[in-house]
Amino acid sequence: MGVVECVNHKLIEPFQVLYERPGELVAQFKFTVLLLPSGTHRITGLPFDKNQCKTERTIKDPELNALLNSSAKSNKKKKKKAGAEEAMEVETAA
Repeated sequence: MGVVECVNHKLIEPFQVLYERPGELVAQFKFTVLLLPSGTHRITGLPFDKNQCKTERTIKDPELNALLNSSAKSNKKKKKKAGAEEAMEVETAA
């Protein structure tokens, strides 16, 4: 029942069967991510090695190419709490 509600509200989509022409090779790479306040986390999928694949086409738009080369995981550094910094300043002043 829960999956049906997600499909009805377009939160997830059913897997579409794709067909290719005879003699053509087609590959799809999918993964599932969690969007959390701390950043994105990939929870499924295998690592993809671009060096193992060759293509006849290239992406000419540099902005789109930079987006495709970026990581799905964000690298956020944790901020220090203000209270800890103030305590250190008080100790050094004393």
